[in-house]
Amino acid sequence: MSIAPAIAERYNEEIAQRFLELGKGAAGGLPGYLGIEMVRFGPGQLWCTAQVTEELLTPFGNVHGGVLAAIIDHITGVVVYPLMKPGQWAATTEVKLNYIAPVQTGQLETESTVLAMTKRSAVVRGEIHYNGRLACAAQGTLTIVDPKP
Repeated sequence: MSIAPAIAERYNEEIAQRFLELGKGAAGGLPGYLGIEMVRFGPGQLWCTAQVTEELLTPFGNVHGGVLAAIIDHITGVVVYPLMKPGQWAATTEVKLNYIAPVQTGQLETESTVLAMTKRSAVVRGEIHYNGRLACAAQGTLTIVDPKP
């Protein structure tokens, strides 16, 4: 998928590299619990992995949909940070998911892409792949918030 020139112009490689450095080792909070690791940034794009453990499975042996939703929420939020001004933050205001294939334990691969971005919002697509197959696709809207003076 090609990235719009306006998005590429906003990209700050230094911020992307700081996120990648912070993401090495044991991540904290929900991303750490879900085993999310940021692998690589590009202008308006982010690739991650996530390790699914048995404790995230339903009694039927598949990953709970809420786990995939949390992973999607994280990857579609983080991808905009190298495109924002320092001090700004992003909040998911809407997300639509399609669960396509079941997921069990093991490694997930994710990709998120910024489709459009203004000063106040971004539209982002996220995908989760399991065993080489698309398992979940989503599109979301984020509100970009300026720091308080």
